[in-house]
Amino acid sequence: MLKVKNLSLHKNKTILSNITLEAPPHCITLLLGKSGSGKTSLLRCLAGLETYKGEITYNDLPLPKNRSSIVTYVSQSYTLFPHLTVLENCLQPLRLNKISNSIDSILESFHMLPYLHAKPHELSGGQQQRIALSRALLLSPSYLLLDEPTSALDPENIDRFITLLRKFGKGAIISTQDMTFASRVLQRAYFLEKGKLIETSVVSK
Repeated sequence: MLKVKNLSLHKNKTILSNITLEAPPHCITLLLGKSGSGKTSLLRCLAGLETYKGEITYNDLPLPKNRSSIVTYVSQSYTLFPHLTVLENCLQPLRLNKISNSIDSILESFHMLPYLHAKPHELSGGQQQRIALSRALLLSPSYLLLDEPTSALDPENIDRFITLLRKFGKGAIISTQDMTFASRVLQRAYFLEKGKLIETSVVSK
């Protein structure tokens, strides 16, 4: 279980205030709210990319500095290496991690195998997002942290992504404003407004 307790983030102003939530394993947990509500900042705290106050624990132990086996973060900007090909971008984070999935299988699921040797500037935004998602799935962490993962995907690739997400079968914490996507995958949701947690919804599926 991934737990957040009394988490606050300040950067000249308060970004997050006293956030407490739980993300069960094997569950899709959504972070919902308008732009600027703090969803991305919360994901960045979970990924260890922000200096925050409060506690983040996994199975009641503090998250370590090297937490890639527990959480893998995919930002909305994809963060692909521009000088590397699709294959090299997928392999790069795996050099120090055990490969637990087939690269070919995951790329084929997103119809990206023909672009194996292409570089990011040769791909569309949607294709870059599919590579970023593929790279995260290859690491097979306990939790995926995904910031607006469907923003550049067409309906067909959203369907593929949902299929892969369910096949992944582990935990996911997803920031999204795509309510159609949210309604299809909702199991647990937290609603944020101006950096505060205002509502929780739990659905059995």
